[in-house]
Amino acid sequence: MIINEQLINKFIYVIFFLIFGIGVLIFKDYGLTLDDEHYRVNGVFYKDFIKEYFTLLVNFNFTELNLLNKEIESGSLKNHPVIFETVLAFLSDLLNFNDTKDIYNLSHLLNFTIYTLSLYLFYSIILNRYKSPFLGAFAVILIFISPRFFAESFYNSRDIFFFSIFIFFLYVVQKLINENNIKNLIILGFSSALLINAKILGIIPVIIFILIYSFYIFDDKKNIFKNLKTIFILLLSTFFFIVLLWPYLWFNPVDNFIKGFSDIIKAHNNLVVLTYFSGEYLSSTNTPWYFRIVWFLISTPVIVIMFFITGFFLQIKKMISRIMNLNEKNVDIWNNKLDFYDFYLVISLLFITFITVKFNDSQFNGWRHLYFLYGIILYLSVYGYTKILSLKNKFIKKILNFLIIFSIIYNSSWIIKNHPYQNNYFNFFSNRYLMNKFDLDYWGLSNFQAIKYILKNDNKNKINIGSISFADLNMTILKLNSDNRKRLNIVYDYKKADYLIESYMKRIRKIDAINGKMYKKYYEIKVNKIPINTVYKKVE
Repeated sequence: MIINEQLINKFIYVIFFLIFGIGVLIFKDYGLTLDDEHYRVNGVFYKDFIKEYFTLLVNFNFTELNLLNKEIESGSLKNHPVIFETVLAFLSDLLNFNDTKDIYNLSHLLNFTIYTLSLYLFYSIILNRYKSPFLGAFAVILIFISPRFFAESFYNSRDIFFFSIFIFFLYVVQKLINENNIKNLIILGFSSALLINAKILGIIPVIIFILIYSFYIFDDKKNIFKNLKTIFILLLSTFFFIVLLWPYLWFNPVDNFIKGFSDIIKAHNNLVVLTYFSGEYLSSTNTPWYFRIVWFLISTPVIVIMFFITGFFLQIKKMISRIMNLNEKNVDIWNNKLDFYDFYLVISLLFITFITVKFNDSQFNGWRHLYFLYGIILYLSVYGYTKILSLKNKFIKKILNFLIIFSIIYNSSWIIKNHPYQNNYFNFFSNRYLMNKFDLDYWGLSNFQAIKYILKNDNKNKINIGSISFADLNMTILKLNSDNRKRLNIVYDYKKADYLIESYMKRIRKIDAINGKMYKKYYEIKVNKIPINTVYKKVE
């Protein structure tokens, strides 16, 4: 038995070594998103702010401190929490990285490293739930072979970083449920604050847990004072770490939190872009309520959806059954700690989905704003998988194992074949019929490869390029080295461009059609035979 456990542990270590090794080999291959530079600059601002704040504080210069507060409020993003980018700015200084290419490569490696660590925590969550290293490894593999997550784990420092921190939060929640002590309460306070600082949406699962956990522990009528102390420590530590991790709150914690929260929600809801959904272009404020649900169903591996639906409905059935059987003797929906944790995850999934559908006015860029829920989705998928495995029908088990092996091979080969464009993945059933009816490379990441192709095949010292899509080429070229950046001149008068780049994300304002006599198709990037990026060259 000891030998088997040692072999299993070695196998788990090999899996994570391979995952991280793959990331180290390819992290430089991905381009930049539209938002990257805005958030990076904000991180640099906060890095400088923190340095100046403590310098002024040490010197008791309170007049200048008040001016710092006003400086934060002067920018459109400066009161937004940007903990990832702030850490990146400090690391860049530490490593003496000044060129944007080096900084963004570091950003992609840092984001992937945090993501890999979160996968290990997710493995631990499943292991603690089922006492099965196999199920833990299975869950991690399902996440890792999800092509969109694979690609975005490098460059998406908003949604994937938020996903990673949410996994950390769920891990600590599980620890606290199993062992209620001051250490776990403070760590949960820290993880809650980290989650809220990663994205303000993180406040919802935190509030849900505090409310449900209060009901859970106050079932014990004999230790009311102890339970009050537990909730007080959790609330106090959460508030303390929120303020500590969000410098904007250092001046006026309560008022600035309310203002920052309000500004972030308002900024998102007021953002209007064109989104291509079900074959038609819609304003992001005019999308149907099921926008993100459809995106989840068409861009998530089929095997995950199948297990998730099974697990979700079985959990709902169990909850309804418990509610129907409540009486004076049986007053709890949950029977034990495992049931309580399952209940919390299901309620969080339902409530967060409802809140975003009901109150989020602007929906765009697929379902990425809800990526953090993928941890709960995979948790319920594993639950569904175990319930199907528990069936005595051997034929069903054989079919199940075949589908799992097929899915792993299919998605793995798709990831390899379409590298580094995995962000354009549509699942096995949707890629043939729906892929050309939805947004593809909405962030314009493929512009990076398109520009590199132009630079490689055009020897001119100065090349004029222009974009006929939503993506800003000024962002893309920041990932190039300084010599190549100097060779490029971005123009907005399309007649002056040597090359025009189309990444198929339309702008709200109308753009003149390409003059077929002036420009000819020069280079094209395709995924599943559908163009995601086309370069047009001026006819000489």
